[in-house]
Amino acid sequence: MTAKKPTTAKAAPAGPTTLQEALAAKAVRLVRKRRNGTLRSLPYLASGCPERKDAEQVATRRQEGETVGTIAVDLNLSVATVRRMTEALALAQQVEDGDHDGKYKPGDKQVVISVVGAVDTQTG
Repeated sequence: MTAKKPTTAKAAPAGPTTLQEALAAKAVRLVRKRRNGTLRSLPYLASGCPERKDAEQVATRRQEGETVGTIAVDLNLSVATVRRMTEALALAQQVEDGDHDGKYKPGDKQVVISVVGAVDTQTG
């Protein structure tokens, strides 16, 4: 009679545990909730991606004192696009600093970053 080998249960692969890991794995998306309840998807500029590098260049130019309009004309972009680039970079930096980790639970498919038009009950 041969002895049976004990079976070892293989652990399921662990999913992302932080918001940054989930975003890098494209397992979650960031959204802003509008006052009317609809959701606006927000981009996450991962470190090293071309869009992030472009946004960092725009942010550097803004810090040097250039106006959004000047940058937009120079890059042949709209003013709104230049603004969105700097906002997306700021959001990416907030995520990397862990500012939104409390809003993410492993397994979530989307994370509401902010609610537009929400009244702050602390300040009125």
